[in-house]
Amino acid sequence: MKKIALSLILGLSLYASTIHQATVEETLNSGGYTYMKVKDGNDIYWIAMTQRDVKVGDSIKYNEQGWMQNFHSKTLNRDFAKILFAGDVETQTQAQKMQNIKPNIMTSKYKEKNTMTIAELFKNRDALVGKNVTVKGKVTKVSLNIMKLNWIHIQDGSRFSNMDDLVFTSSKAAPKVGDIVYAIGTVVKDKDFGYGYFYPLIIQDASFSK
Repeated sequence: MKKIALSLILGLSLYASTIHQATVEETLNSGGYTYMKVKDGNDIYWIAMTQRDVKVGDSIKYNEQGWMQNFHSKTLNRDFAKILFAGDVETQTQAQKMQNIKPNIMTSKYKEKNTMTIAELFKNRDALVGKNVTVKGKVTKVSLNIMKLNWIHIQDGSRFSNMDDLVFTSSKAAPKVGDIVYAIGTVVKDKDFGYGYFYPLIIQDASFSK
C-alpha cells in the first residue's frame, strides 16, 4: 500500500500561510508522517509533516497547510482533537515568497452558466464542502486505478493564491489528457490520503462529459 501511494504523481497544491517556529516536545513516526507535539510561543499543539528525523528539543520551522478537527490517524490508532498539517519552510525569504505569488485570475474562458471556475472553488471551498459543483476545463493529467480510483487533474486558466490545478477522483471512466470536459463532483476540503498526500481541496465521486 505504501509503495502504491508513494508512486502517485498527483500534485499537491499549497497556499501561502504564516511561518511558525516551535520546539518539539514529543514525536512519533507512522504511515509516512512525523507527528510532533510542539510548543509555539505559549501554545502547545500537534502537527503532522512528511516523515523526518527530529528529536525532542529540536527547533523547527513550518507553514500551515490545513487544520483538521477530530482527526483519527489509522496508522497510530489515535485521535487528535486538533492537528495542523504543516509544510517545510523554504530557504527563500518571506519577501521573496510574496514576489512569487501570482495575481489571482477569477475568470475562465471555459466558464458557462451553472459552472464555477477553479479559482472560485479554491476561494470559497469552506462554504462549498459537501456540495456538488460543475467545472468546465482542460484535462492536464490522468492517473488510472490508484487506490481503486482514477485521478484527473483539470485546469481552466483561473488561479487563486497560486492554486490553479484541481484534482477530481472517480470510479467512472476517465477522460483523456487534452480533453475539454464538464466535471461534476462533490467538494471535499483538507483531505488526507496519507503518505504526504494532503489536499486543501479535492472533488470526489466525479463524472465527466464533453
